[in-house]
Amino acid sequence: MADAVLLTPREIPTGVASLNNQNVLINDEEYLSLDPAMRLFYKRVRENLGVACIAGHLRGCGYSVQALNLHGRNPSDEAITDLIRRERPKFVGISIMYDLHIIDAVRLLRCVRKADPNVFVAIGGAFCTYNGKLIAERIPEADCVAFGEGELTVEGLMECLAAGRDWHTVPGLWFWQNGRVRSSGPPKLPDLAKVSWPGRDLLLHHRKNGIPTPRASTYTSRGCHAKCTFCYAPRQPGVVGEYWRVRPVEDAVDEIEYLQREFGTRFLWFNDDNFGGAFQDGYNHAVGFAEEILRRDLKINFHCEFRVDTGLIDREALRTLRRAGMDLALLGMETGSPGMMKRFRKGTTVEYNFDAARMFKQERIELEPGWIMIEPGTTLDELWENLGFIVAARVHESENPFFLINRAIALRGTEIYEKATRYEKPEIDGVEGAAREVLWQARRDYYVEDERVEHLWTAWSRVSSEINDRKENEAPFLAQSIADAVRAGRGTGAESVLPLLGRLRRWNQGLAELLVAFLNVGLMLADENPPGLADRLETELRAMIAAYDREHLGQTFPVFAAETARACGEHALAQLRS
Repeated sequence: MADAVLLTPREIPTGVASLNNQNVLINDEEYLSLDPAMRLFYKRVRENLGVACIAGHLRGCGYSVQALNLHGRNPSDEAITDLIRRERPKFVGISIMYDLHIIDAVRLLRCVRKADPNVFVAIGGAFCTYNGKLIAERIPEADCVAFGEGELTVEGLMECLAAGRDWHTVPGLWFWQNGRVRSSGPPKLPDLAKVSWPGRDLLLHHRKNGIPTPRASTYTSRGCHAKCTFCYAPRQPGVVGEYWRVRPVEDAVDEIEYLQREFGTRFLWFNDDNFGGAFQDGYNHAVGFAEEILRRDLKINFHCEFRVDTGLIDREALRTLRRAGMDLALLGMETGSPGMMKRFRKGTTVEYNFDAARMFKQERIELEPGWIMIEPGTTLDELWENLGFIVAARVHESENPFFLINRAIALRGTEIYEKATRYEKPEIDGVEGAAREVLWQARRDYYVEDERVEHLWTAWSRVSSEINDRKENEAPFLAQSIADAVRAGRGTGAESVLPLLGRLRRWNQGLAELLVAFLNVGLMLADENPPGLADRLETELRAMIAAYDREHLGQTFPVFAAETARACGEHALAQLRS
């Protein structure tokens, strides 16, 4: 039996763009059925580090915890009710990381209530931090909604439940009391020098089921000092004065050694809001971490996120981080337009962005640009400025350049949400009840003030999403099919499909130049503003993509994919017959 059961819901596709950038396209069983070579294209889901931290903290306090991450799994209602009846916990926590997780969270909550109507249930997680009151109002079946960092909040709840004391005074909660939703005030924040390591339940599950665990998530700091209008980190509850807090470097590196020893971890996602902190403090923290990795001679690669105004846009700092294993990083540049930079309150300049991008290239670090092409006030002139910056700074020379076509999401709790005055409720297919009510209010699907920019976004996003799907999902399978056919059928004429691989490679290598032309054509047409602009944009962009496909593949991508699959299948069948 467990004192606490912690659940991470699945993301349920609805047709609405998700805030999640790490969607799971296949579940664990499908993953295990893949050819081992194809598993490289499905980097297993990152852990829910919030739940992992709470699980580790509760275990450090002496509680038994069952933590279940449902990403990549699809348990039935009966499996969830059986789990609760078997474990008989005092406390159940359901963590909503992203908006579309709330649909499955409601299902889990109702399964828990069916299994044990009296068990204490709290909903928490990143999505609840800025939607806590709304979720408490719409989902009264939960005893409370926790917001902010959750370790001390959940510990306080567990202590009250064990002692039979009133839990309503535990900081960091929203709950119903006397006919209305009330709050117990902001949460207490843990001392990062004393917190337990995150629990590794997901990695243990994967290892037990034969899924490799070369990737893990951890953190070296929490919070961010900045005031960006599209981000809700500046309004983080419970933070007073010290907006960016660090974990001792030695402790973080000790944990990395443990992950390597126990799980064979070779790559780390750092979940820090701002790995580089601010200026000299950020420099000392990040470089100190890198130097400790080098001192212990650990062989690791890692990904982190930081801002242009950190102390890390420094040649020696980047070289040290590169030597320690930082071969790629997300850099929060956001724009190449001075006007947009000012509206975002980035606290830096386009020139600093340019210098940062150039330094990344010179130090051979793969740049993953944090980029927002469009927000409510974006003008055509600003989009031209963005395009000029993309070309001059070469930020489109990346693994998938079409990821630059991005739009600021007006999230509840951000300034953009409050300033987006022209908006409508998002269309959410197949979702009803409380989850729909929350999703309707959690963000605003705004209209850009300049109608031509809105038309541009509609066309760009529709067409580029198809290119992204081909790049991320179809091309890897086609390449593997060609390689498999050639390898399995040597001497039987299978080599005749090998040129298809060269065509696919040329198609992939030209995407950076295609993006520039794609943006340029759209902007020129929007500047012209002919009658029926919206239809003209999509028609001409699709014609342009079809011409690109024919130049590199000899035919459009869908036709190439179908013919390649057929050719590889025929060779595989001939090999079986022989």
